[in-house]
Formats: sequence, structure tokens, C-alpha cells
Amino acid sequence: MYSLLRLSFRHLRQSAGFATTAILTLTLGIGTSTAIFAVLDAVLLEPLPFEEPDRLVAVESRPDRTVAIPTMQDYQSRSTTFSSLAAYREWSPTQKTTDVPVAQRILMVSQNFFPTLETHFALGTSWPITGNEQDCSSVVVVSGGYWKRLGGGSTLGHRILNLDGRDFQIAGVLPLEQTIEGSYRLNQPEVFVQIGCNSQEHPNSRGDQSFFLIGRLRPAVTLSEANADLSRVEQTLQKDYPNDYLQYSAGLKNPPAVFPYVELLVGTDTKPALLMTLAACGLLLVIACANLASLLLARNTRRRTEFATRAALGATLGQLLTQLMVESSILVSLGATGGIGLALVVLELVKGTTSLHLPRLAHASMRPAVLAFVIAISAAVTFFLTLLPAWRTLRPALLQDIQSGRQSSAGRSLRFAGGVLVVSQLTLTVVLLACAGWMIGGVYLLLHQPLGFEPDHLLMLEASLGNDSPTKDEALAYELKLSQIAASLRQLPSVNAVAYTDHQPLGHSVNRYTFCSDMHPEQCKRQVNINPNSYAISPGYFSTIGQPLLEGRDFNAADDGRNYVVIVNQALAAREWPGQSALGHRVHTGEIHSLEGESWATVVGVVGNVHNYDLVSEPGPDLYIPRAENPSGFARLILNSSGDPALLKNAARMRLKTEFPEAKVYGFETIAEEMSYEVSERAFLMLVVMSFGAVALFLSILGTYGVLAYEVSLRVKEIGIRLALGSTREKIVALLVYEHGCWLLAGTILGLACSAGTGYVFRSRFYGVHSTSIPVLVCSALVLVAPALLAIALPARHASLQDPADTLRRE
Repeated sequence: MYSLLRLSFRHLRQSAGFATTAILTLTLGIGTSTAIFAVLDAVLLEPLPFEEPDRLVAVESRPDRTVAIPTMQDYQSRSTTFSSLAAYREWSPTQKTTDVPVAQRILMVSQNFFPTLETHFALGTSWPITGNEQDCSSVVVVSGGYWKRLGGGSTLGHRILNLDGRDFQIAGVLPLEQTIEGSYRLNQPEVFVQIGCNSQEHPNSRGDQSFFLIGRLRPAVTLSEANADLSRVEQTLQKDYPNDYLQYSAGLKNPPAVFPYVELLVGTDTKPALLMTLAACGLLLVIACANLASLLLARNTRRRTEFATRAALGATLGQLLTQLMVESSILVSLGATGGIGLALVVLELVKGTTSLHLPRLAHASMRPAVLAFVIAISAAVTFFLTLLPAWRTLRPALLQDIQSGRQSSAGRSLRFAGGVLVVSQLTLTVVLLACAGWMIGGVYLLLHQPLGFEPDHLLMLEASLGNDSPTKDEALAYELKLSQIAASLRQLPSVNAVAYTDHQPLGHSVNRYTFCSDMHPEQCKRQVNINPNSYAISPGYFSTIGQPLLEGRDFNAADDGRNYVVIVNQALAAREWPGQSALGHRVHTGEIHSLEGESWATVVGVVGNVHNYDLVSEPGPDLYIPRAENPSGFARLILNSSGDPALLKNAARMRLKTEFPEAKVYGFETIAEEMSYEVSERAFLMLVVMSFGAVALFLSILGTYGVLAYEVSLRVKEIGIRLALGSTREKIVALLVYEHGCWLLAGTILGLACSAGTGYVFRSRFYGVHSTSIPVLVCSALVLVAPALLAIALPARHASLQDPADTLRRE
């Protein structure tokens, strides 16, 4: 074996250019595949860093997702399937940052949050559990990453954080590897605070339904048992607290959902996106292998005399194959080593990407499973790079032909094998280019489609004043306070208008109640799937967001909850009253109930359709009612700015903190940030596939050039004879371009067919694929064909410039 290694290294040193190209190509293919698999392993495969993670579940109310602390406590005490339930929610307090770094993400949690997770601490411990969520111990728990930013250390010392003007001492530090994923849109919180430490919270209020829940099932309890048990508890709560379920009097309140907590973290789109990325890596690796196989085929052919000589001296086919296997193993080992280094660099870059919102991304590393993946693909690549070229160059009949001087049949056979490899590379490259094109088109269409409103200058924030199910007097007080808040924000420089609603555009929320119109009164009091989304808005909402008013009027101060008026969008008007004006028609909705009971309402306006749910879903039927019809202690305020809305965040926060300290204000976000967040996964996947497509194009062109250059070297004698017999150089170039153009045409056509199939299979991932299919396929073919023709023409022209006399003399 030692002698084989020495011989193999000597051969590779003699072909330093080939060895360098092979190692770099393998480094690129193996490195990208390893990096993506490391991310997939951390996000999808690695267990949560807690004791018995399979017992951790998320509990969500329906349709709202969030619940109140007393409701959580009822779930805990009345159910038989949970050993513990904990609550958490994002918090955006003001921070005194003169001597400590700013905490990027802060989470309010119930006292039993860490015991529910069964968390271990690197330093210290959690706060004491008193059983009263209003209590505050003035201590916080920080993540290992934030502790490191604070300077670290092996002892807690006396580290103080100032949040909302109150000092908190750090009582515990989580291990670096034990990051905790938070609620919707919260990844890796850095500071954890008790709910009672926020003076603006009302943890004992059943109307403060704003907390996410995480629970731990009792041993041996299944998800179906937990869902059935919680459904039973919910039914008893509706009987015990009927006032909190008034809006669901028609039976639209669904039972809470219990599902694995890891599913909440990963989401529904992350898994297919990562699998598609890994598949793209696989295609790139296959292209790289095909490229190397063609180079090895050419290199082994040049060594055919060596193989024939060794075979004549008694070397067996197995010995020759072993030598090729050792050479391939050396190349692949060096490529895999470089690939691991490349993967580590890529992982650090991906972890530092702020626009990518992948849960548990910080856990991505060279874990044993990732190293096993590297070993597995390295072994597969080694066998492929050994057996395919060896099968074409070490056949006994071929060696006999070489020994006897008959090389023409070998050349034809090897040229065919090289052509097949070229077709394979071109086919896979077209698929990657088409996927990249669809990704680019999808992201562009999502960000530039008409939304039905003007998103460029809008800033959104959330404000909570108290009970979400207020009494009549509380509701009037809340609306008065919200109007005062809006009036105060209008005084800020560059603010054009302010309005508020219960659900903002692109809010990923559905708010449906019973509904019927005077055209379909039989639908009243029935739960049907065609109920419109309902939004409670303040006067001036449509002009603030730029949603066009098509007919009738906007809400005004006279719409105080006693005249029962509504506004519908085009989709709802066309569905309920096709071919006629919706103005003056009447509707019945369960949302008009909070002040004087349910009643029929008159349509006073029609507005344009907007994307209220997300960028992907088509606008549906929407119903708008005045805030006075259904007021609450919670609202989403929208500010229209004449400049960059992001610059208003600090000014708005300080104004509200100073003038309305009793209001809980959080969630400052521009519409542009919301849109960027929504397409972040698609944009990341787009960049990855674009990069892979560019690399695949380069490798394919390089492989095409290499195969043709190799074939020209085999046909030097033939070309010399053609020139000597009077053929022109233009005809030689045309002949070679035609012959290899057939391979190019075959690869392009096959690639387009495979791309069309790929686009159909993954049409749910490629937004707008139907409207962009033909342009993307045409552009993909042109992007490939133009440089490929150049790669064919250059060796052909070089071959045509040879002197036929010199060629025949050498041959």
C-alpha cells in the first residue's frame, strides 16, 4: 500500500494542474453540500437542548394563537395531560446602555418558564417561584452569547441591566449551546425577565390575551390525548367565563391546538426550503463529479500506453483498478479536507446574516452527523471517479487494442463517453439556472406586486392599554386614549397621518366572525368557510395606508358604535352583490356586539382589495367596521411618514413613554421590514441557487472545453489529413462545432425538459412560476448556450490552425 501511495503521489505531482483543478472542484462541491447539511442538521435533525425534548409542545389558541395568563393557569389546573405550562412574549423596553451592550432580544416569561423547559444553567440559577405572576424579583437570566458580550467570566459578580428605568441583577446564565428560541419572529432571546417586572402588564387579567404558551406533557401522553383534554377544558372555560367568549357565540371558536414545539420553531416553509437547497448542492456536486470524470477519462486515455505496458508485464485488472482507486482517494480526501474548511467559513457567514431567520441556526457546526455525511459523500465520489473512467479505459479488449496499435475504436468509444458526461453536466446546469431564474422572478414579483396600498412610508407599532374584553365604560376610555395617542404621534416631525386597527396589512392573522348579507340571509348564524376577514379601524385608516376608496365614504367621528355602518372591499362587494353597487345594502356580522348587542349594519363605502394576510395569498373578501363598534385595549397604530419611517422609531417610542407611560408599546416595524422578513427565506434560497447556478455554469463550460480539447488531441491525425486533402480551416471548425453542437443541443433540450418538470413539482415554492416559465427557460438556455458555443469554438479553431505537414510528420 505504501508503494501505491508513493506511485500515486508521483503521478499527481506530474499532473499538478489537473490535481489542483480536481481538488478545488471537489472542495467547492463537497464544501457547499456539507455547509447546507450542517444547517439542515442543526435546524431539523438536532434534538432541542433540553431534557426529554419530545415532551415539549406548543399550545396555541384558535384563531388568535395567544392566550391570557389566567387561561394558561386554568389549562394547567384543569387538564390531566400537562406536567407544566409556561407563558412568554417579546418585550421592547428602553435600555440604559452607557456601560453595557444593548440586548437585541428580550423575552418576558412566566416564573415557571425554565423549570418547564428543564433548563440547565452555566452560572447561577433562575428566580424564585412564588405562584403569583405579578411578583418581580428584579433579576434576569441572560443567554450565554449575551454574557460573552458583557465580558463573560466564571462568576456572576454584580452585573446590572437597566430596563425601563429599573435595575435588574443577572441571576443566571444559560450555556452557550443552549439557546432558547422564542415566539413568533423572535430568534435566540438574550435576556429573560419575569412578566411581573413589567409594570404595564396585567398578568392576572383574563382579557390580556397576548402570551404564547409552551408546555411539557406528562410521560406517555400522546398529542391526540392532549388535544382532546384541552378541548374539554376549553368547553368548561366557555361556560365559566361566557363574557370572554362573546365574539365566539356562533361557535367559531376552535379548540386550542397542541403540537410539537419544534414544529413551531422550524415552521412550515423551512424544511422544504432546506431540502431544496440540499438538492441544489447535490446537483452541483454531481456536475463537479461529471466534470472530473471527463478530465479523468482524458487523463487515463493519455496513460493508456502505461496501462497496456503494465498489463503486458503481468499486472492484473484489479491491481490497475486499485492504483486508480488510491489516486482518486487522495484527490477526494484533499478535496474533502478543503470542503470542511470551506463549510466552516460558509457557516460563519450564514450565521452572521441578519436577514436570514432560521431557528437554531447558531447550532450549526461540524457535529458527528455532519462529519459522517462528509465521509459518506466522499466515499461515493471516490467510487464514481474511479469506476466510471476505469470502465472506459481498463477494459481487457481496449488494452489489447492498444497493445496491438489499434486505437481508433478506443477513441470513438471514449469520445462517446465524454459526450455523455457533457450532456449530463449541461442538463443539470440548465435545471439549476432555471431554478435560480424562478427564484429571482418569485422574489421580484412578491416585492413589486401591487399590494393595494402604499407601503413605502408606513411605520407600525403595537399598543396595549388593558383588558381585551372591556366593559362599556372601559371601551369608551380605551378609544379616547387611543385617539389621544394618535393625535400625539401626529405632532411628530415628518408624520403625515396616524390611524389604528386591530390587524395591520400583511399581519398574518385571520379574524373571522359570523357573516351574512341581505342577499344571502340564510347564512346568518352559521359557520361557513366564506366568512370575510374582519378589521376594526379608526377614521382615516384608508388614507393613512393609501388604500383607495372606490365608492361612498370613509368612517368619521359620527360612527360611534350606534349607527351600525361597515365598509367592504371589492372582493366582498362582487361576491355578495354582483353587478350592482354595494352601497346601502345591509350585512349581519358577529363582530358588532360589544356595546349594544349584534345588529344589521349598512354598507357606506367600498375600498380596493389589499394583501391583508401576506404577500403570497391573493386578497380575499374583507369587512371593515369602526373601532367604536368593537373597541378593545389593544391596537396596532400605523404612522404615515414623509421620509424614512424607520427614523421615527425612537421618536415615537420616547413620545409614548413620556406622555402615555401606562400604555404598553412594542413591535416597532416598517412595512418594508415586514416584507423583507417575509421573503427572507426565499431570498436566501435564491442567492444560494444563484451561486450554485453560476458555479455549475462555470464547471460545465470548463468541462465542455476540456472534453473537446481532449477529443481534438485524439483527432490530430485525422484533422491533418483533412487539411492535407484540401479541406479549409473554416470547414474543420464547422465540422467540430457541428459534432459537439449536437451534444450541446441534446443537453440543452434535456435540461429544459427536466427544468419544466422541476418547476411543476416545486411550483408551490416558485412564486409566479406559471407567468415566468417561458422567459426563464429561454433565458436559462441562452445563458448556457452562448458560453458553451464559445467553449466549443475555441478548441476547434485551435485545431484548424495546425500545420498538416508537421502533424503528419509527427504521426
